[in-house]
Amino acid sequence: QQIMSFWVALDAVTVESGGLEFIQGSHAWDIWYQPETFGKTSGHGEYERNPDYVDIPDIEAARDHYEIISWDLEPGDVYAFHAMTVHGAGGNLRSDVRRRGYTVRYCGDDAVYDTRKGTQGHLRSDTHDDGDQLDSDQYPLVWSSN
Repeated sequence: QQIMSFWVALDAVTVESGGLEFIQGSHAWDIWYQPETFGKTSGHGEYERNPDYVDIPDIEAARDHYEIISWDLEPGDVYAFHAMTVHGAGGNLRSDVRRRGYTVRYCGDDAVYDTRKGTQGHLRSDTHDDGDQLDSDQYPLVWSSN
């Protein structure tokens, strides 16, 4: 509950060019879904399977059962959303435009390191133990209320 995701558009983005779509209110469902990979060539590896997580439903097969929202973005515009929000993007259907974005996540001061299954290996730390505060070179403190 302590993670906020930001997706910054580096190009103009529409749903047709691969813009993100969100299921409104899904962050409040209190369901931990098994993350899915972004694709074999995305630069992100497979997620480790977590038996405590639920497989995400086939959203595409039942789009009319969900309140799916999205916005077109211009370069520099930002989606900001709760990390538990069900979200995703289709492929870029336009061969004449690129769809590039930059993602960053910020954690609240109560967030701690956790190596539970269902995360990606490149986010793991050799210097943190479960329960450690996220304040290091890998997870730098950006702002403090003190």
